[in-house]
Amino acid sequence: MPDPSGQAAGEAETQALREKVHQLQAELEAARRDCFEAGRRQGERQGEQQARAELGPVIERINASVNELTSLRAEMRHRAEGDVVQLALLIARRVLHRELSVDPGALTALARVVFERMARAESYCITVHPGFVAAIRNALPAGQTGSVRIEPDPACAAGTLILRSEEGVTDASVDSQLEEISRGLADRLAHSGANK
Repeated sequence: MPDPSGQAAGEAETQALREKVHQLQAELEAARRDCFEAGRRQGERQGEQQARAELGPVIERINASVNELTSLRAEMRHRAEGDVVQLALLIARRVLHRELSVDPGALTALARVVFERMARAESYCITVHPGFVAAIRNALPAGQTGSVRIEPDPACAAGTLILRSEEGVTDASVDSQLEEISRGLADRLAHSGANK
């Protein structure tokens, strides 16, 4: 007959060993999880560092491209403004020349403004296209008709209005007026472009 106290002691020892094995297994599993988690975190850090190292130059190039596009946008808008002004002046030139070809009296308003400026000159000579002589005569102020000599010049373009006096030469032609407007607008655009 087996010894019951020895058997109980063996069973208690076996149970203690089983508990010890379970405890070691639990500790081993916890250590495995801790190692796995530490390895995962380290891998994430390394991956993040590697991604930053690889993406850093790409992000810098993207930032440089964005900055370049931003400055290019302002430059293109400035160029477009200049093109719009040139187009508007070209259209104005065509419209005015067409108006002058249809109605020689259209030069009258321009001539009156110029004659007001020339009022202090004792005498002057006006060069115009022959088709505009009558319009210029009609524009002359009543008191100045004797001091003004009109010289028709077939070589002149429609809208030409050149005044010569002792003070000098004044080109009040339609094209000259448009050029003056063009220079003023170009200066204004250059000034606004410099302030941006």
